[in-house]
Amino acid sequence: MASVPQASPDSVTNVSSHSEQWATILECLSIPRQLAFGYLGLLLFMMGDGIESGYLAHFLHGEGFSQGKVALLFTIYGAISAMAARYSGAIADVWGPRLAMFTGLLVWIAFQVIFLGFALPMGSFHLILISYGLRGLGYPLFAYGFLVLVTNVTPPRRLASAVGWFWFAFSAGLPTLGSLVASVMIPAIGQYATLWCSLLVVIAGGIVALAGIPKKTRRPGPVTSEKATFKSMFAGVFSSMSIAWKRPKTAIGCVVRMINTAPQFGFLVFLPTFFTTVVALHLSEWLQLLTYMFLSNIIANLLSGIVGDKLGWRQTVVFVGGVGCTITTLLLYYIPVAHRGNFAMCVLVAMLYGATLAGYVPLTAIMPHLAPENKGAAISMLNLGAGASALLGPAVVAIFLGPLGVEGVMWIFAGLYALSAVLTLFLTLPEETETGAIRWSGIGGAAFGGGPAAFGASPCLLAHPPAMAALSDGGDIDLVLFDLGGTIYDDAAYTRALLRAVLEISPETEEHEFWAVYDAGRTRASGSLRTAIANRFAGGDRKKVTTLARRYWEYLLPDLYPDVKPTLKALASKFKLGLVANSGEAALKALRRDGLHDLFTVIALAERVGVEKPNEKIFLYALEKAGVPASRAVHVGNRLESDIRPAQRLGMRAVWLMRGDAPPAPTLDQLAEPDAVITSLVGLPTALSRLTGNPQIDAEATISAADTLGAASSGHPASV
Repeated sequence: MASVPQASPDSVTNVSSHSEQWATILECLSIPRQLAFGYLGLLLFMMGDGIESGYLAHFLHGEGFSQGKVALLFTIYGAISAMAARYSGAIADVWGPRLAMFTGLLVWIAFQVIFLGFALPMGSFHLILISYGLRGLGYPLFAYGFLVLVTNVTPPRRLASAVGWFWFAFSAGLPTLGSLVASVMIPAIGQYATLWCSLLVVIAGGIVALAGIPKKTRRPGPVTSEKATFKSMFAGVFSSMSIAWKRPKTAIGCVVRMINTAPQFGFLVFLPTFFTTVVALHLSEWLQLLTYMFLSNIIANLLSGIVGDKLGWRQTVVFVGGVGCTITTLLLYYIPVAHRGNFAMCVLVAMLYGATLAGYVPLTAIMPHLAPENKGAAISMLNLGAGASALLGPAVVAIFLGPLGVEGVMWIFAGLYALSAVLTLFLTLPEETETGAIRWSGIGGAAFGGGPAAFGASPCLLAHPPAMAALSDGGDIDLVLFDLGGTIYDDAAYTRALLRAVLEISPETEEHEFWAVYDAGRTRASGSLRTAIANRFAGGDRKKVTTLARRYWEYLLPDLYPDVKPTLKALASKFKLGLVANSGEAALKALRRDGLHDLFTVIALAERVGVEKPNEKIFLYALEKAGVPASRAVHVGNRLESDIRPAQRLGMRAVWLMRGDAPPAPTLDQLAEPDAVITSLVGLPTALSRLTGNPQIDAEATISAADTLGAASSGHPASV
């Protein structure tokens, strides 16, 4: 029997090295690694869809159909696309993005075959209306289904950049590369044969995307039974309809999104004829002009997402998008008219328009935050605007091109852009989203954007400054150490990361299985949660689970408990403060962002120290750096196994904070272990005073809200 050749260690190492390099490149570009092939497939799909966009109106006009009929065809197509886009978010939420994308692909293929194989050869305008119009159901389900997937798996810190890559792929295909392909193929094989080539490109894109995206594509959250599918479907659709009344700003966002690309779709109806007759360009030059226009757009899409993350989403939409497009739309008419036949000048002004069009990219990041309790419905409103733009643009052309001419229509489109800039000023985010002042906590559905029914009881009851105990100068506490997750930031941040890591390692895992292991570990309050997760879902490979989880582990502004900052500021006036946590650089970034970093005298993070809690060496490191013996230190944390027990073994006193991963119903034996138990950091000063043997509270030492926060809120969340 012939021996089977074995791969050499060097070859395996090279493959692994290339894989790591590829992952590093994707990470630097802010592209979610598991969606890389999805972006490529979307690019191919939209390229196939966009091959016809630059010349179909010109082709149909040459086939004997009047400009009015062509405008009507594009309007019907836009109306059906708008309907599909309107419900694509709700459908993707219920069916899952993968099934929504597959359905969109099948619809596009079926009606494209009818349109090209029967309607056009027969010259039947009615059949053309039906087949081409119904094909409009296809691309919204495919493209916006993928957009829902992007929002599901992308950390919010990188959402605007990831969405920028979505619009990069979308615009690169429709119509950028699509028009470029058409400009090359039409001279070689003719306009009709080029339409058939678009079908092949769409099929290729669908295969690449569906084969490359994760099988588990739903947003992490509560599990719904299969029997509830249709009920959930109708509930999702109703929710996406009612969101406009519950959250009126989502309706405003929908209108802004509709204006965003309405002129673009309108341009495709009449500008091919305008540029090939009035401006005297060849058809191939017009198609190349479209390519340049949207090449600048896709480059600016990326910059707009990155700039929007740093400088503000609304400001980018208002000034770059609304005001910029108002100006460049008018230039797109007047510059070519003033320089007839000058291809270079036409390209320049087209690229300016494409660049300013990218100013609307951050709108996609804004919309989910306008309705954080129902992000799917908010995205549906966004998709409605995107789809309705394909209706509004051609409709404006159909109604006003005759009486007002090209110049009048361009002024209407410029006015719409100016209106969008004004409307965007009203898209302020909810106060709790912008400031993180109010946080509904809990690991379950609330952590993943669930509705009100998913919220658990908030373990963080108060956000006002604490009453400071009158500790004498001779008190025996010099240093107060804190855990991070569950103490400073909500434990949901890391649990989200663990769940995503598990679903990536074991895609067949049902989410309720994860929560069963999590709940058991939380109730037991002993042993490592990561070890239990690794043993159950990763064959005991704890390192693999940890590595993957760190990729998704980040503390967002809303993850900061509202009682943290006032308490730390108050305590910093009397004690040295320290942090002991199994976290890494992501924690430092969050602490600096939230103004907490400088409050700590010592910060001992596992990534830097080289050991993790409950290893006592990480506590000894913090004590040594602070120059304080264990007998004069107190540690505050929410885990018995990794916080309370190791601190006490070293001779420190320990305060158990009952929130985050702490047991929901601790036993009497568990409650007897720590030196003190609190449910909010507001109670920590009182607990510390009792640990010193001086429980007397000095009313004069109370720190006021104004002294601590400068301008604190007059109220706080009611306890649950």
